[in-house]
Amino acid sequence: MKKIIIPFIILALLSCSHYPPGVEETLSQAGKNRGELEKVLRHYRESPEDSLKYRAACFLIDNMKWHLSTEQTVFPDSSLLEWHSRFDGLYREMMKGIKDSALYTEANIESRQQHAFIAHKLETMILPDTPVIVKGVFPDPRHVNSDFLISHIENAFRVWKESPYASYLPFEQFKEMILPYRAMTGYAFYENGKKLNDIFSKHLNTSDEKTYSRYMSRYTLYTNTIHQMFTLPHQQHVGLYDLFLGYQVDCISLSNNFCNVFRAFGIPTAVDYNISFREKAGRHFHCTLVDSTGSRTKYSPTRSRDPFNLSASSSPSFFRSTFAAQADSPHMLKAKDEVVPEAFETPCLKEVTSENYRVAQVEIPLNADISNNLVYLYTFNNIPGGIVPATWGLVDHQHKTTHFKNVVYNILYLPVYLKGDSIIPYADPFYLTSPDTLYTSHSFVTLRPAQPEKRGDLLLHRKFPEKTHLQEKARLMIGGRFEGANREDFKDSVLLGTIETAPVLNLQEYTPKICRAFQYYRYVTSPTSRYSNMGILEFLTDEYTPEDLLPMPTPLPTFTPEAAKAKQDDRAYRKLQVDTSKYKYLRYQPAYNSSMQHASFSKIDLMPLKRPMKVKKIRFAPANAENHIVVGHTYQLLYWDNDWKKAGTRIARYNFLKFDNVPLDRIYWLRDLSAGNEELPFFYKDGKQLFIYRDTIIPHPTEFYYFDNYF
Repeated sequence: MKKIIIPFIILALLSCSHYPPGVEETLSQAGKNRGELEKVLRHYRESPEDSLKYRAACFLIDNMKWHLSTEQTVFPDSSLLEWHSRFDGLYREMMKGIKDSALYTEANIESRQQHAFIAHKLETMILPDTPVIVKGVFPDPRHVNSDFLISHIENAFRVWKESPYASYLPFEQFKEMILPYRAMTGYAFYENGKKLNDIFSKHLNTSDEKTYSRYMSRYTLYTNTIHQMFTLPHQQHVGLYDLFLGYQVDCISLSNNFCNVFRAFGIPTAVDYNISFREKAGRHFHCTLVDSTGSRTKYSPTRSRDPFNLSASSSPSFFRSTFAAQADSPHMLKAKDEVVPEAFETPCLKEVTSENYRVAQVEIPLNADISNNLVYLYTFNNIPGGIVPATWGLVDHQHKTTHFKNVVYNILYLPVYLKGDSIIPYADPFYLTSPDTLYTSHSFVTLRPAQPEKRGDLLLHRKFPEKTHLQEKARLMIGGRFEGANREDFKDSVLLGTIETAPVLNLQEYTPKICRAFQYYRYVTSPTSRYSNMGILEFLTDEYTPEDLLPMPTPLPTFTPEAAKAKQDDRAYRKLQVDTSKYKYLRYQPAYNSSMQHASFSKIDLMPLKRPMKVKKIRFAPANAENHIVVGHTYQLLYWDNDWKKAGTRIARYNFLKFDNVPLDRIYWLRDLSAGNEELPFFYKDGKQLFIYRDTIIPHPTEFYYFDNYF
């Protein structure tokens, strides 16, 4: 009998306590919270009809070990939540019966402003207590309780079944796009899917058009309005309540909250991000929403796209924050003791570049003996070090090659591997040209100096190319007029000159056609422009008295050594000054600033004087980013030779820099050590700077990343 009973006892114990290995690993890390997680597993395992929910619970608990929060919020009492509930009800009453097409009518905007004013008055009577932020490391396995998780799973399965936007999802896709209780690791969460659905679904469901775009609009309007109602400022992240408490949130927290809300509502959503741009510094997070046709809609909570230059805001690669560890992530693929870039350290990372661009596979020889499993393609970015990772590839040790799957056309790439803290290039920089048609292939272009020892001189004028939208604004200045008058109303105005060609994005000089003494001068914008776009505007005279106290004019730019030798003396001229005793507002008029980076938003830029004076010269500059060489700034030139090597440092005396005896035929990077952060590598051919992505390695329009929807 004992021989029969003992196996049955063992089998019973195994069936009661053993879970999948990944779940067991998380339970071993849960500490005192293990019982709470096991309660969830028992809740679903005991009922055969809940077998799919049990698998879902196992998925969440298995991958919970990869996630944590870096802070927690302690709410001293329920007053904050009660105030939100009051404002939520107020908003609901205010929005009854309003169709999508009428959300932004003048009457509804005014109504929301009035309700926000009422909310302010109510809140000032009894201020809610300020939440307390506790910093630390809070692993999910130790802090997620059974009630939270069971309620969340029930809501996820309900919306999966009922939502027309999610019911088509297979279970594997449901697990990533609807089921997770958090969208990103690191950020604190306080409300599960059930609570989020209770708060937001009643507002989202008022949409009469039932499209992703309209749901986004309803969501944005709700969060913005409730935000206006709250007067309580807060300087820390408080999860969902970042949306309401006046904290100046970034694209990360906004995307995180949006994703959690829309998943809870039953719309498949993920947080995607880039870690660099082609032409500008920084990174950006946004949300991707998927529909039953496979179409993807983008929600970007903050501006990242430059509509005038899509290349500037497009990225070399895109990644998705996942809940489950990804088998093909660098974290999971790396060899023992292999270092990976900080941006790729999490296992919950999926590259989705191919969802946004056409990509190609590339094989690059590896002429080095390394133990790493991984290599990387880095790209330029204006940060310390000058390069950032774009994608990863696998090492084929047997054939001494490396393989990359997500290479984007017309991106400057640097193949490297990591050794400790060092980034080691193992092949020449390269880029892929775009296929001309569907029937042609790309070209692999390596960038290697033909004569590595050859040296020469470089004459440089810019650190970043001129911006397309600023050039367009300058063109709109054609037809602008300079006028003089002795009556304040300009009824006796005299035309001094007209802008006949697009002005350059720098200071230039115009000689008036008429030179008479006027007390009033002005610039009147062209009929095609809404505002003058003046960055600097100076009216110069050489007829003045010491009592006028007129300052020196801004010097005209000098672009060549020859021009520097022949530079004319400006000391005879002084720039006229506004009569601010009578026109006090003109003290702050951008047209008279000393910076070209601040545009005048007036249609008429007025220069009233204390007495009539003659104008001999007019100097002006359209608003621009001042990415040309600025006198007085300190610049450093670097060139690429398996690293950024220094070629010299100069303080600009003129609007050009000359660097002598520099290695030629290289990739160069000119850094402004004094100001600004817009810099882009360039080549130097036939005495000209050729910037990447503008003058060479030029992307095709079809390669740009573009949001279908933008808010």
